[in-house]
Amino acid sequence: GFGQLKAEEKGVELLFDIDPDLPMDLIGDPLRLGQILTNLGNNAVKFTDRGEIVIAVRLEEREGSRACFSFAVRDTGIGMTPEQQTRLFRSFSQADSSTTRKYGGTGLGLTISKRLTELMQGEISVQSVAGEGSTFRFTAWFDIQAAPRRHPAATREELAGTRVLVVDDNTTAREILATMAQRFGLRVDAVSSGEQALEQVGKASREGAPYDLALMDWKMPGMDGIECADRLSTVSETTPPAVVMVTAYGREEAMDAVGDRELPISTLLSKPVTASTLLDAISAGLGRGVVRRESAFATRSGNDVLKALTGAHVLLVEDNEINSELALELLANGGVTAELASNGRDALELVQSKPFDGVLMDIQMPVMDGYTATARIREQSRFRDLPIIAMTANAMAGDREKVINAGMNDHIAKPINVREMFATMARWITPSGITAPSAATRTESLRQEPPGKSDSLNDLPGIDTAAGLATTQGDETLFRRLLGKFFNSQAGFLDDYRHALASDDREGAIRLAHTLKGVAGNLGARQIQEAAKELEHATVNSKTAESIDPLLEATGEALATVIEGLRPMMTENVSTSEPRQAIDKEAVKTLLHQIRNHLEASDSEAADRIEELLPLVKGTPLIAQANTLSTAIGDYDFETALTQLNAFSETLEAVE
Repeated sequence: GFGQLKAEEKGVELLFDIDPDLPMDLIGDPLRLGQILTNLGNNAVKFTDRGEIVIAVRLEEREGSRACFSFAVRDTGIGMTPEQQTRLFRSFSQADSSTTRKYGGTGLGLTISKRLTELMQGEISVQSVAGEGSTFRFTAWFDIQAAPRRHPAATREELAGTRVLVVDDNTTAREILATMAQRFGLRVDAVSSGEQALEQVGKASREGAPYDLALMDWKMPGMDGIECADRLSTVSETTPPAVVMVTAYGREEAMDAVGDRELPISTLLSKPVTASTLLDAISAGLGRGVVRRESAFATRSGNDVLKALTGAHVLLVEDNEINSELALELLANGGVTAELASNGRDALELVQSKPFDGVLMDIQMPVMDGYTATARIREQSRFRDLPIIAMTANAMAGDREKVINAGMNDHIAKPINVREMFATMARWITPSGITAPSAATRTESLRQEPPGKSDSLNDLPGIDTAAGLATTQGDETLFRRLLGKFFNSQAGFLDDYRHALASDDREGAIRLAHTLKGVAGNLGARQIQEAAKELEHATVNSKTAESIDPLLEATGEALATVIEGLRPMMTENVSTSEPRQAIDKEAVKTLLHQIRNHLEASDSEAADRIEELLPLVKGTPLIAQANTLSTAIGDYDFETALTQLNAFSETLEAVE
């Protein structure tokens, strides 16, 4: 992630050297492991200005259904003296003050890494030579899953005997790529320049044993990968090899460099390369495996997609009421029946108790987020092929990888685009006839134009009814229901926001503004959406009341207009307003006391306790603060968590 981008900026090569024969279907704590690797990786990047950083993983020992892995993060950076090394893991002091001046920052995060390693029954150590670089090593124990998931791609049998040429000027990168490819059963040769590659390809084709594939580094001194790929056909007497371009840069940059030229580049492989990304790229380069499986759905029309999904029964996991109501209705319009879970833990229970054809999983939820829930579901062998699709408001490039790595099949971006949602679902979900399909599937639910609307919706101040009805696919009843939910959940926004700021809960305030922005956008309340967007931005970036107050006022005015306009419609169904839950103060206090003890002892048990706290304050003004506290604990940021815990206790005392 962050380290990779920084490494690219500095021109430092980041490489993964992972033994492909390692058992990969493990049971452990990905968050802890990720935190240690991120800490060590970011340090390596920070202290390395030239050369390379290699992250290596090996199997240390195996006992029955448990395995001990060793991880090494090796850099060619500034290194350390023996005296600096002895002080490393002791406290948050950096190696010495001159290092701090040049490299910035005050802590190496190594104390945290040491603590997390010990939680995984491992040890951490360092070897370093001043001026030459450092290697941090740590070990960790994992359980091995009884029934591992299948990883669809070209199999070793299919690849056996395929001839591959690796072209890379960096010795370490060349060796890692060649070794990985050999372990897949490929016959591999390796060269260090474009000129050598052309010579080798020509020689192989003359000898009647041409290369099937070239793994080509893009940035090489002299002739770069693109020029070399362009000239392959001139030296080859037979069909030139398919080219997988290996690049540390983004897909867009590589495509721009290729320009309009017709080059024999089958696919791009991003660094750092892992066994699974290499296997996918080789499969794509040879035109088999993963790639073919997805393209079958690319040409389906909207109605075909709906026919393919009719009668499917899915689990929708979503904590926001307005979002879940909207999604449930859109699914029903497409002939898909759904059940709702409002967090990952409920989803886990439901999946175990009854059959579903697929799961639509929100990512950010209290109690248990979507990544954790997916990991828990995948731990059980009977669910290894259950389609799980993420629903995420973050449509950044890296998010799809994150979702796939977490064991999900794909993702649907929010706000929901109905056509894309159904197309993505159809790619993975096959109705099994668990539930009877609805008598008449409303295929017109994918049409573009919403129908006309009744008079009572025409004169709602502050709401673009046409935009709101477009979101609900022209379903007026659903639109009215969502307006009712908006009235009930957002009328108290100003008080909730001010309360969060007054109790120093900036995260809570940001979340309130973010939610208001999102639900207003769904309903076509444009002025509220824009005002809440600016308010959210200011709450994130600004520390002064002067800059926030006018924006809060603007949001309040836009909201008041809409709420007052909706009031007459709401008096017809008063019963829909939801009472706020009363708080069992004593139970909450007991839990807070336990959480404090765990935090002070840096004990990850705090994460389990916070999950018990959230349901106790759901539906109360305390929930925003509780969610913020939960996030800090989930990130192992125990110092921040203690500060937030104190603020939470004070708020609790003030509650009636």
